[in-house]
Amino acid sequence: MIDGRMALIWVVVASAIVWTAASAQAERPFVAAERGPTLEHGMSRLEFGVESARFSSQTTRYTLMTELTYGLLDHLNFEVEAPYFLVTGPGGTQGVVGDVTLRPKVLFLKGREANPLSLAGEVVLKFPSCDESGAAGTANPTVNAACTGETDLGFIGIATKEFLPVTVHLNIGYTFVGNPPGQTLDNVISYALAFEYGTVLPAIVLVGELAGETDRNPRVGDNPLTLLVGVMYRMNRRVNLDGSLTAGLTSPSPDYGASLGVSYSF
Repeated sequence: MIDGRMALIWVVVASAIVWTAASAQAERPFVAAERGPTLEHGMSRLEFGVESARFSSQTTRYTLMTELTYGLLDHLNFEVEAPYFLVTGPGGTQGVVGDVTLRPKVLFLKGREANPLSLAGEVVLKFPSCDESGAAGTANPTVNAACTGETDLGFIGIATKEFLPVTVHLNIGYTFVGNPPGQTLDNVISYALAFEYGTVLPAIVLVGELAGETDRNPRVGDNPLTLLVGVMYRMNRRVNLDGSLTAGLTSPSPDYGASLGVSYSF
């Protein structure tokens, strides 16, 4: 018999897959960075976020992001991501469904007091469940560039090191991009460097991130690169609130953006 917790998990997963879809995201509040440590066996984390991004084409993208992570084992997590895009621009307003993404993560080395270094690896599997007609109709092709109608397979190496009161996260990834009919896209190299700074107030954590990747479109001359600053507020051991601001450092990136979110562990 499936207990109440497992039933809730599968209801949320099924609802997310049917109602929305996902592009690759990260643990809140980061744009791309993942943390090395995993959830304990049987633990779950549900994350909701609302993000906005302004592009130079006078297009604004709003994203409702849902992420669910479950600890299958002490060192093995399984995550489902599911966002929904709302794009506004000179051509009007349009809802765009993205791609469902599955992200199993394995913790190879757990940080300890004598050596606070965690090493992990993550597989990112993007399913072609997006609304291709909706993505094609947006005013800026970079708004939902991951919506290709093909499956992508990526691998990310994750390192987390504590230098109290600072925790640093380094990610390096490679994605094999599926080519749509009549197009040839490049595989993607991604990277992210993020930090968390514990303030004198135990509930307040400052965060920052520099994240970039090579563009999958070979006709784009520059690569996306973003800078994020934000804050997390730990209400209690189960609930975290976060807010952040982002700035694009290259032309394919959004000019600027903002995000609000909540994480609930159970």
